[in-house]
Amino acid sequence: MSTTQAGTPLDKHLHAFVRTLRERGMAIGPGEAITAAEVLTVLDLTDRSQLREGLAAVLLREQMHRKSFDVIFDLYFPVRGGFGADGAAGGSGQGGPGGCSGVPGEAPDQVDPLTMPAADTPPDPDAVREALRQEAIAALVAGGDHDGIAGQIVEQLGEYNSATGTAFSSYQALKALNPQTLIAAIANGLLAAAGEDGAAPGSFEYESARRVARSRVAGLTERVQELTSVAMAARRGPEAVAQYAAPQLPENVAFFAATRTELHRMEQTVRPLARQLSTRLLVRRRRARRGPIDLRRTLRKSMSTGGVPIDLAHRRPRPTKPELVLLCDLSGSVAGFSNFTLLLTHALRAEFSKIRVFGFVDSVDEITDYIDPSRTLTVDTVVDMFDRVIRETKVARFGGSDYGTVLRTFVRDFPDAVTHRGTLLILGDARSNHTDPALAELDELVEKARHAFWLNPERKASWGTGDSVADKYGRLIDMYECRTAGQLAEVVGRLLPV
Repeated sequence: MSTTQAGTPLDKHLHAFVRTLRERGMAIGPGEAITAAEVLTVLDLTDRSQLREGLAAVLLREQMHRKSFDVIFDLYFPVRGGFGADGAAGGSGQGGPGGCSGVPGEAPDQVDPLTMPAADTPPDPDAVREALRQEAIAALVAGGDHDGIAGQIVEQLGEYNSATGTAFSSYQALKALNPQTLIAAIANGLLAAAGEDGAAPGSFEYESARRVARSRVAGLTERVQELTSVAMAARRGPEAVAQYAAPQLPENVAFFAATRTELHRMEQTVRPLARQLSTRLLVRRRRARRGPIDLRRTLRKSMSTGGVPIDLAHRRPRPTKPELVLLCDLSGSVAGFSNFTLLLTHALRAEFSKIRVFGFVDSVDEITDYIDPSRTLTVDTVVDMFDRVIRETKVARFGGSDYGTVLRTFVRDFPDAVTHRGTLLILGDARSNHTDPALAELDELVEKARHAFWLNPERKASWGTGDSVADKYGRLIDMYECRTAGQLAEVVGRLLPV
């Protein structure tokens, strides 16, 4: 039987791979796992690209999970060692699959002994770094796959001795190479290759070359980080490395910890979530088409059955779309959460008769007019909009969150915003810098609204600690933990009125 490690059957290796995918949050059922095992019998195991695409086709349900899948795939089926031309035979060796050490550099049988330095002559680190630098420039000017040069960078610059033995660090490798210093050289190489080496700085050709150079350097940096994980997986096992190397699924990333890049990935979840929520609302509306029992008509119909109300008569419902009022915390710590919630509710705008949006930091102002209903919102447009709102409106006076002042101002300046026909959705962490929380004003808003909910991006265990007044607010309004996009979609889908 083909093997991926000495004495490890391929089916067990696949099972470990699928188990790790599930642990990262991917929904993979027994059927998909069985199909993946069957797929391996027809794929060319020496063709790593074919293997990757074949497994992705049967195991992935969401394209937005592809990044995490690819990282875990690299850990279990590394570039060299087990699933290349030498690995199909599954030999034995130290450290990794297929007889290789697992380090993403040269395979042992590809090293030319004539070019290796003598054992008593250690290579000059500066010479190694400069040689890799020139190779990286040549490789990135030529374009193509980054695996070769990235593997050499990891092997020659990223290795260090840790308390548990040899280890690899992408930080150390990238710091030694300093990829950002390569951009100018790569841009000049691209211009020379195109016959435009005389392009002046600021010209279209020059700036285009620099943009391509930046993109390729970013790709090399990312590949070095991925291959560092592969090298560590060869020593510690892919299961252990996957715990920190594989990125969180977009819907499981905490809003507080999300970077701009992760927010962009999370943005891809908005439209699928909006479609699911719209479908859920449609089903609920269909079930609610039959109104409450009409007692008079029921008694009248019961005359034909001797006064026994066998056939119930219902009132005709009056289908109306609800109004939605969003009160969003725009302070730095919560802005990412408000950003994503606004994206989601904007995608659901067809389900509401009217949406009004208010922003606040230590004061509050309406920002509905800053949102163009004819355009699809994105992370970048919302971030830019929030910046404009901070500069041009009264949402921030001193910069620190002050929920008490916000609630009092909202009740005073916008008395008609919340009505018995609308749903009030407050987005914030309820950390008010030890100011008066204005509980009476919040209670007044809750009484006026048809529905009122508070979505909090902090862990429930943190509510009421430090300057948080979430525990006090939670006694007046239904408060829900929404730390991730998955939690947010679940809560919004459950709470949205029909």
